[in-house]
Amino acid sequence: MPKLTVLMTVYNGEDYLPDTVASILNQTYKDFKFLILDNASTDKSREVILSFEDPRIELIALPENIGQMAALNKGLDMIDTPLVARMDADDISLPPRFERQVAFMESHPEVGVCGTFVITFGREKLNRLPWHCDWDDINVRLLFECVISHPTVMMRKILFDKYHLRYNEEIGHSEDWELWQKAGRYFKLANIPEYLLRYRVHPQNVSKQTAHRQMEAAKKLDTEALKLLGLEKHPLRSIHRDVALITFNAKNRDAQFLEDVQQWFAELRKANRTHRVYSEDALDRFLKERLFIVITNNTRLRKKVSKIFFKEKLYRHVKWLWSFKFMVKIFLSFFRIYIDTDENTIH
Repeated sequence: MPKLTVLMTVYNGEDYLPDTVASILNQTYKDFKFLILDNASTDKSREVILSFEDPRIELIALPENIGQMAALNKGLDMIDTPLVARMDADDISLPPRFERQVAFMESHPEVGVCGTFVITFGREKLNRLPWHCDWDDINVRLLFECVISHPTVMMRKILFDKYHLRYNEEIGHSEDWELWQKAGRYFKLANIPEYLLRYRVHPQNVSKQTAHRQMEAAKKLDTEALKLLGLEKHPLRSIHRDVALITFNAKNRDAQFLEDVQQWFAELRKANRTHRVYSEDALDRFLKERLFIVITNNTRLRKKVSKIFFKEKLYRHVKWLWSFKFMVKIFLSFFRIYIDTDENTIH
């Protein structure tokens, strides 16, 4: 019996399916099942899939479109192999992906979810997306944003069944992020530091509506995550979403905002010392790095951000080149003030 089942759903994906399916069937790791749930496509998706005539493929034709998350849950319930690999119907898995992930999962029994690095392609230039790989760092970052790329993951099925972990079909967005947050309460998650998936960017997965749905879902996830720290009703909790990169709203703010950010970060550290949800070192590293991003987006508050930079010793927590660029930017802004003042005096 195979160790692995590849789980994919599709709805009207005929344009990209040939390359996607081929990338799975041409993996260097060969011994797997390929379960595909067609969500009542109205195009030729089913014909494309069946044209491959590969015995590893099992196509389930759903009579109606029940939505991707419901279809994924249905698929998870059907799977009987120890490992499950996710795949989206428009992406490309690079040939060694499954070989690398199966080997990793076998050598790391404490890990229940394993992702990989991603290369985007399509509407924009190639972009490499490396993620943090250490569990302590991943755990902290999941408090703010999703750092496990959904179509790259391999999951340990017995753990998802044991802890009744499935996608939340009601949240409306970021269902994978919520699932990783929940999973992280029971076992470790990891990323392999290799680019093993090409993520396609196209009009169907990028829309103006996404930002609004993403924000609403993120607020819901914040509430659940902050409950573990006893901070879900804290008056500064809105700061949490402002400084998260996926919903970043910390550019060109006032001095009070910077003080609120520092206070919120202090509250997170204090609550974590009490509840011990996250590694203190990993949390402190992350908050220092994020504070640096915030002040670099508010350099017009020259004296304020300079004071924070040195008082918090942020230069110890970011790359030296970033610190150098920040200091040059601050210096030039002071120099411009001097020039402007001098010109005003002359005139």
